[in-house]
Amino acid sequence: MCEKMFPTIPTPTENLTLDEVIGRLARHAAVDGVVVMGSASTGALTPTSDYDLFVIMSVMPEPLYMVLTTIEGRLAEVYFTTTVEIDQIQALDRPTYGDADETVAILWLQTGQIAFDRSGRLDRLRRKVQADPWPDMARANETMAADIYAYWWKINYNLRQTRRMLASDDPVYLMAVDIRLLYSLPEVFVGYARARRMVWRGEKELIRYLQQQDQTFLDLFRGCITETDRARKVALYEWAAALALTPVGGLWPPEATGVQIHTDPAFQPTQIEHALTFWQSLTGD
Repeated sequence: MCEKMFPTIPTPTENLTLDEVIGRLARHAAVDGVVVMGSASTGALTPTSDYDLFVIMSVMPEPLYMVLTTIEGRLAEVYFTTTVEIDQIQALDRPTYGDADETVAILWLQTGQIAFDRSGRLDRLRRKVQADPWPDMARANETMAADIYAYWWKINYNLRQTRRMLASDDPVYLMAVDIRLLYSLPEVFVGYARARRMVWRGEKELIRYLQQQDQTFLDLFRGCITETDRARKVALYEWAAALALTPVGGLWPPEATGVQIHTDPAFQPTQIEHALTFWQSLTGD
């Protein structure tokens, strides 16, 4: 008998409409506001669309971050924050670099539909973050040099390690290659957007962009996903990685030495040069 370590509950909102769920949330004294995001906020729902809600709590008795549930038969993600965090954003002169939760909250208020606003704080903050120059500042927070560097590093690193393992005749190593490709390919896909300083809005948005702007990369990536020959799949993976990183110099040259450094919002590429120089000082004559 397998012990049930982490509990779930039967879905209480399965047969409720979205409006009914919002109404129930609004009647709870601890709920200060509800924002509807995504296709449900624009009237562009399809049969496979999900619901995305952002709930602002005046009191948070439990450390809720997100609830994954269903509402009227649709998968639903319900995210939570507090009035304290909303008020902290309201007091800012500009977005805080590197604060992902803050950036997401700003985005949802810029683009979502306010369905309930008990105290009016959501409307006040939305008017602030929709006004210039907040949209540009928030976008800059999502396309930081540190994020671009992180993808440049891990794409090159994982490609090198995968190449090394592919050269083995050990079945364990070769199975490891198959497993590594399962997470390395998504890194390349997201890295394509990062290298071009594109704000990440999910896989579907990037697919639509590629259909219009870079069908070559999309076809290559699709071919890599479906390829069953291991050596050919790695070759396509390398090709896709090179295209993804073109704006930031492409792949490392053969036998090049790269460094991974700790970064913060003030990261500058010159720090990499300094780290490489330091490494040379440690290993040189």
